[in-house]
Amino acid sequence: MDKKSIIGLVLICLVCVVFGLLNRPSEEQKQAQKHYQDSIAKAQMLAKKQADKNKSFKNEEEALIDSLRVLANENDSARAELDELIKGKYSVFSSSANIENKNIVLENDVFKVNISSRGAMVSNVVLKDYTTYGGKEQVKFFTNNGNKYGLHLTVGNNIINTEELDFKVFVNNKLYNSNAPLKVSGKDSLVVSLRLFPNKPDTINISDENYFLNQKQYLEYKYTIRGNDYRLGYKIALNNMQDVIKDDGNLEFQWDSPLCLKEKDKKIETQNSSIYYMLDDEVENLKEQGKDDSVSESSSIPIKWISYKQQFFSTVLIAKDSVSRFNSATMVTRADTAALNIRNMHSVLDFNYSNDKNYTEYNMDMFFGPNKYRIFKNYNIDLERTIPLGWGFFLLQWVNRFVIIPVFDFLQGFNLHIGLIILILTLLVKIVLFPLAYKSFSSTAKMKVLQPEIQKINEKYPKQDQAVQKQQATMQLYRRAGINPMMGCFPMLLQFPILVAMFRFFPSSVELRQQSFLWADDLSTYDSILDLPFNIPFYGSHISLFCLLMTIAQLLYTKMTMNQQTQNNAMPGMKFMMYGMPIFMLFILNNFSAALNYYYLISLLISVLQMYIIRKTIDENKVLARLQQNSKKPMKKSKWQQRMENLEKQNRKLMQERQKNQRRR
Repeated sequence: MDKKSIIGLVLICLVCVVFGLLNRPSEEQKQAQKHYQDSIAKAQMLAKKQADKNKSFKNEEEALIDSLRVLANENDSARAELDELIKGKYSVFSSSANIENKNIVLENDVFKVNISSRGAMVSNVVLKDYTTYGGKEQVKFFTNNGNKYGLHLTVGNNIINTEELDFKVFVNNKLYNSNAPLKVSGKDSLVVSLRLFPNKPDTINISDENYFLNQKQYLEYKYTIRGNDYRLGYKIALNNMQDVIKDDGNLEFQWDSPLCLKEKDKKIETQNSSIYYMLDDEVENLKEQGKDDSVSESSSIPIKWISYKQQFFSTVLIAKDSVSRFNSATMVTRADTAALNIRNMHSVLDFNYSNDKNYTEYNMDMFFGPNKYRIFKNYNIDLERTIPLGWGFFLLQWVNRFVIIPVFDFLQGFNLHIGLIILILTLLVKIVLFPLAYKSFSSTAKMKVLQPEIQKINEKYPKQDQAVQKQQATMQLYRRAGINPMMGCFPMLLQFPILVAMFRFFPSSVELRQQSFLWADDLSTYDSILDLPFNIPFYGSHISLFCLLMTIAQLLYTKMTMNQQTQNNAMPGMKFMMYGMPIFMLFILNNFSAALNYYYLISLLISVLQMYIIRKTIDENKVLARLQQNSKKPMKKSKWQQRMENLEKQNRKLMQERQKNQRRR
């Protein structure tokens, strides 16, 4: 490795060190983080104790109710015992605690939503434009009514969970009893209301429909579906419920949801799935840190939205105003061992609630859709920060947000094949960076021409204590030949953010999902030309051809680079390291998306071609002639050279004084 490469590596390390120092937390931040982690541990411990305390009782009670329901049809005493048990458990809502459950289907241009009257919950969502891996079926967000959410209300001495109760369904201010799907399209919208009423007095002798239509005391979940929108309007309203609900200060809302497997690789999808949430202007997420469970708690800062994010799809609960934000939240994500699930998500959220108001409402949106940057960006709530675009480093996110994504979207507008779009994108990046690449490659090629002269300098100053003199002579040689060795370093530093930005962009881009190209059936995940019957540690159980070709191209590029560089016998292990890096990347990138390896392959091949052409354009005789011509001219010493010479004189003086002192002794 030559000096310019060493300087480049030193500069990269220096940038990393400075960046780490600038972002080092203060003592106050460390104390706050410790307090935060202690709160998390405490919340997790209390939650576990409470769960263990209630688990056995809840299971016994539910088992008893289920058994009595089976016997109630044939046994009057069982029916009476069941009624008594339900009244004791559900209090004024006991009439809504039956086994009836209606399914309401809402459909627009992008998805189909199933809402269950039991709990007034979205039980399933099917996206129309997306399919699971292999195209076998449309993407479903939930299975087997796994999505559960609702309020936990204090009614008398009981805690009532609304997800266990049946709601009355209203459409256009009428009770809805049909099973036909309700469809909207374009700019149209439709509102479906589900209301939970206290028990109806036995003395009232009117039809159910008229009674419920005129009833002014209820808990309402209202859903609004729009024609071409992945958001489903969701409003919780409490009307004249202050005599029934005894909560004051906070209303507890609990949301449990298992995430369904949608992609090819369960391990990768699990790693890219977590809970994201927004506190003021900061977006945070639960980090696994090598464990199955993660818990996060925020007790003082209101939460604007919470997202159950998967690799390419998300379910998000969004507060539309400050009143509807969550005062606090306890969130848990746990890996799921079931074949069709990847994670179990759990959240306990608190609404601000005052029991002295006749009417209280919380306006929200539910999002069920793809993690597409331009969709999230249009919502203007920073939801796009759930897409990993390098938000931790400003340069990476700028490259992705203002260069890569706009160009990618522009090219998509021409309905080009995704493989061709990546090729054009790579060419455009290389064209923009060509002036820098030309400076770098030409500087390296010229330095190789001077290799015999550099060898003479090495022979003239062979000792280690002559390193400064050797460096001065080498730099003077470069100046006489008109070579700036730093031009080989700065282009690498300037290209580095683009390289890393692409590393972030391709694996997280839903536009690449299930897009085939050549032998790859899905560019968003790895391509496999051979599935191995065994697993190779750190490599996997398959062979990615794009990754293999990329490694070969990288070895070729390394060989050409090493051939052009000045040999440095002082670092014999550097050559092995340079050739070992492509092999290392083969193991790292074998499980990454085919689009990323395809991009790196094209980029490396273009770099090889550029290096070959630029090398052919360098006239060695012209470089040597310039060197000879400049050798006859006196070279003005730079300030850096003067400082180096002064430093050398001081070192010599110190050495002489040491030698004198040793002789005296």
